[in-house]
Formats: sequence, C-alpha cells, structure tokens
Amino acid sequence: MHKCASSTLQNIFLRYAYINDLNAILPLKRWNYVGSPELFSLKLVEETPWHNLGYDIMAVHTRWNHSAVKEALGGGDPAFVTMIREPTQLFESLYGYFKFYKFLGNITLPEFLDKLEDTKFKRKMKYWRIQNNRYGRNQMLFDLGFPVKDFDNEIKVKQFVEETAINFDFVMITEKMEESIVLLKHLLCWEYKDLVFLKLNARHDSTKIKLSARQEKLLKNWLKADSLLYSKFRKIFDEKVEKFGYEKMEEEKRKLSSTIDQIVQRCLSGEKSLTNLLIKKVRQTPGCRLYALAGFDLLDVLKAAQWKRSDMAVLHSLDMLRPEVKI
Repeated sequence: MHKCASSTLQNIFLRYAYINDLNAILPLKRWNYVGSPELFSLKLVEETPWHNLGYDIMAVHTRWNHSAVKEALGGGDPAFVTMIREPTQLFESLYGYFKFYKFLGNITLPEFLDKLEDTKFKRKMKYWRIQNNRYGRNQMLFDLGFPVKDFDNEIKVKQFVEETAINFDFVMITEKMEESIVLLKHLLCWEYKDLVFLKLNARHDSTKIKLSARQEKLLKNWLKADSLLYSKFRKIFDEKVEKFGYEKMEEEKRKLSSTIDQIVQRCLSGEKSLTNLLIKKVRQTPGCRLYALAGFDLLDVLKAAQWKRSDMAVLHSLDMLRPEVKI
C-alpha cells in the first residue's frame, strides 16, 4: 500500500526471502511495480527469467487481484497480509510525496481542501488521479483493486470491504507498527530477528502539514470510501490486540524493541535516526546491508539471486536429460 510504511514492510518480507532462498514476484525492469493501474495478472511476470522457479512471496506495489496472486503463489493456503493508514494522514503524505500540488495549480493542501467546499470543484475532483491514473483519491481502495467509478457508491464500498476482510488474514495498522509486527510474528511463526525494521523512506515531522479540524473533516468526507475501509480494519485490529492480551502485548513489544536495539547498536552504533550518511554506513557494514536496502536496490539484490537460481535449475534439468553413456 502506498505511503503505509510500504518500504519498511517490503524490506522485512524480501529480506526474509533473500536469506531463506525464497522466490519473490518481481518485475524484470528496474521498477517497484507489478501491475497498476491495471490489476495484477500472472502474464505480467511470465517473461521473467526466474518464472520457472515458482513463487513464495509477493511484496511489491501492485493493484490487487486476489485470485491472480493466489494462483501466482501456487494456490494452497498462503498468508495474505497488508497495511493501511488513517486516510487523512495518508493523503497528506501522498500530496507532498507525489507532488499533487503540481497538478492542481501549485496550491497547498489546505488551499485544496478549502476548494473542496465548492460543489463544482468537488464534482470535478470525483475521479481525480495522476501519473497514468496510479495515484489520487481513496488510494487504499484503489490499490486493493476497487473500481474508481464506484468510490461514491457506499453499498458497493461496504461490500468490497467485507470481501477484503475475508481475503486477508491480517491487515496491519501503520499507526500501530510495533503491535502490528508482534501480531505478524505470531501469524507467520517467525522470530523477531526476522522482523527487525528500520524506518525507511520516512519523512521528517517538520515537513508534515498540520490541518485544522474543519479541513480534516472535509478531507475525511472526500475520502469516505477509504475511511470506511480504515474503520473496519481498525476495529478488527483492536479486537486482535485485545484477544492477544494487553500485558502480553507489552511484553512482546519489549522483546521486539530489544531485538531492534541490538541491530541498531551493531549496525548504527546506537543512532536511531536513519540519515542518508548512516544508510550508506549500514550498507557497508558486514551483516547489516540488507536492513538499509529499499526500493530498486533491494529488488536488484533479489533479482540477482533468483536469476542465479533459475540458471542453476535450467542447468540441472539439462543434466538430467543427458543420456547415460556406458563404456
């Protein structure tokens, strides 16, 4: 999901894939997408040189197509996980990161929200998206594959949200990152060392735009479809935490924090603020490099490993076909 700690989450999953020789669904070109604005389909990756290996993990940007992803992962019973974020905070992040203002006459986010009070402008922005229709209003529902034309159809939105709740085993919450990681650990039966994370591609707080209560309400109403999605899964998440146990959760968060501190101490000399200089240092430190890789750099490492495994698999199959020669 865009701007929902996606770089951090991708690092966790693809780092695990690399360490355990698992095969990930990856694009052939230097890109972090397989699908979008079109829905994911297996034909988007069938020309990749590692396609013959089959796939274990899907952790790239896409436009979700549940049945196609399940088919790509070989059927069976894979775990489906994603992460969402409070919609107004998400849109504020999108507005700056993807420079929405350049497509709106260089107006600020508060100015944009003031204009939403104008019925004519609001109608004009109903299906607004930029960059090949990839980014815009109700980004989370869009990424999940919901049709843009139905954003204001509350019945269809609610139906889709219920279907998503059935399809996904766990929906993490960006604002509850530590709790999300703890619950993810128990879902996947991993160790905390597998789930250590550094905040990658994160903004400094000083760059975030503060909205008034009126502006937040305007934005939340405009993002009603995403708000319905978030409300549903925030409720489910809070219920999971309650069922897990609050005391147990705090104990597990301490274990996670301790494991992260060990990596921070070893790789960052205890410095938790991940500056560009520190990222460079981490990438050069033995045993630390993978923690600081994101986006294209991380995918390049995975591609190289999968390409090598694919070549070995082809050579092995050719060797098996070689006729036995008796002397």
